[in-house]
Amino acid sequence: QMPLLGPRSWGMLRQWRTGMAGLQAVLLLVACGAAYGLEGQVLFDTVEAMKAAEHAKYTKSHKKFRFFDANSDEIVDRVEFEAGLKKLGYKTEDHKLNHIMSELDINGDGRVEFVEFMRPTAKKYQEERELERGADTDRAMEHFDRNLDGRVAPDELFNGLAHMQRMGGISQQQVEAFVREYADIDGDGFVSYEELETIDPELL
Repeated sequence: QMPLLGPRSWGMLRQWRTGMAGLQAVLLLVACGAAYGLEGQVLFDTVEAMKAAEHAKYTKSHKKFRFFDANSDEIVDRVEFEAGLKKLGYKTEDHKLNHIMSELDINGDGRVEFVEFMRPTAKKYQEERELERGADTDRAMEHFDRNLDGRVAPDELFNGLAHMQRMGGISQQQVEAFVREYADIDGDGFVSYEELETIDPELL
């Protein structure tokens, strides 16, 4: 009969399984090139947005980063990354480790900072946010476009807002001015799907 695991052993096993699953997701994103196209200020702002929102993926990624950052200097070098992989049971082949490091190490200094480590996760977060915004725009277009012609006229926008009880004393003339001066980018007198997508939801 197998001996029962004590609390400490269960905790170590749970940490190992969590680390393996999370790291596998990061490695898969890197291997598939999912981290491409997100760097510089856009990457920094995305990570900051995740932090401000206390997003679960930010918290988990920060925990993973601390696991690899053995000396707690906020930087993971190749030696620390390799040691962390070995702790998780990975066979660290040089060419695979070099590939992962090169993908994460944006500035090429041989070390991975937390923002760089977050790039695959931040890219995934950004894609999910874009999908959510698209779904919001779909719902908004369905609500405002009453004649189903694929665009929103000023009177449709006014009536849709009135139906939502979001007017707050705003007149139809003010809504028309909003469309003309802000929402109607191409100047055709209507708000298209793409234009509706650019409007801050707080303004509606």
